Amino acid sequence: MVGNALVNMYAKSGSIQDAWKAFSGMNFRDIITWNVMICGFSHHGLGKEALEVFEEMMVAGEVPNRITFVGVLHACSHMGFVEQGRYYFHHLMKRFNVEPNLLHYTCVVGLLSKAGLFEEVESFMREAPVQWDVVAWSSLLNACYVRRNYSLGKKVAEYAIEMYPNNSGIYILLSNIHAKSKEWDGVARVRSLMKERRVKKEPGVSWIGIRNQTHTFLSEDNQHSDIALIYAKVKEVLSKIRPLGYAPDVAGGYHDVDEEQSESNLSYHSEKLAVAYGLMKTPENSPLYVTKNVRICGDCHSAIKLISRLSNRLIVVRDSNRFHHFKDGQCSCCDYW
Repeated sequence: MVGNALVNMYAKSGSIQDAWKAFSGMNFRDIITWNVMICGFSHHGLGKEALEVFEEMMVAGEVPNRITFVGVLHACSHMGFVEQGRYYFHHLMKRFNVEPNLLHYTCVVGLLSKAGLFEEVESFMREAPVQWDVVAWSSLLNACYVRRNYSLGKKVAEYAIEMYPNNSGIYILLSNIHAKSKEWDGVARVRSLMKERRVKKEPGVSWIGIRNQTHTFLSEDNQHSDIALIYAKVKEVLSKIRPLGYAPDVAGGYHDVDEEQSESNLSYHSEKLAVAYGLMKTPENSPLYVTKNVRICGDCHSAIKLISRLSNRLIVVRDSNRFHHFKDGQCSCCDYW
């Protein structure tokens, strides 16, 4: 039990390598041990490692259960292993008499939609013997946004809003789809509907722990005691990564403002503020661990990749969906998120 708790603690705190060390040092493992490691690797986007542990578990003679297959299907989804995911869901689960539930069906929705197989997703969702929840619809909607299937995204969002009128995330994704299409009237309609229904957008918040103290940042924050120095650090770092290829994603701005204002808005997102503060307050080359309550945005993702290269640091960002490990200008998600 202690070993399982250690593996789980390290995995959830972002130290997946320490989780692996704890797992490897255990002389006895039960189904919980295997599941925690598989799901840990999966949550960190390390799909190959998760599936390798699953194969090792099979060799060891442990029988997988529902949680095992949630981790395995998530791993396939994060890596785009469509064929393997289909095999696990349609064949291997039956072989072990594991009856799929809503979680497994939702994993398949994520797997197929992230791969851009929208016709298959539509057919799968129509035929599945489950009542879809907001997680499944949000997964499909986010894939429509990332894959630029805006026409389907609008249909999905409108249906989901009728089903879940108080879920702010669906409104925001629909608003973002309109913004990407430069349909500012559509953005205005969504915001008006949110106001009418008193639906409030969840603000983007990021946390970083330094010397046993947690520092919290909101986008364009001005509450932190060191905010002037943090803004200066952000400006300095962004100027240094421009020669490395960074270009602010002003085309992806979600407000009808000029390019200069859009760039300014992007510069002070909460995760950039947290990373900048970490660079200021921690020893050189030490890793940074940042948590965010919503998905990391594309511009911050691109910027932090280059910041990791510039600073020669490991930067781990846990957003609402998964962990991103930034190192040497690359991310563990391989830009598939």
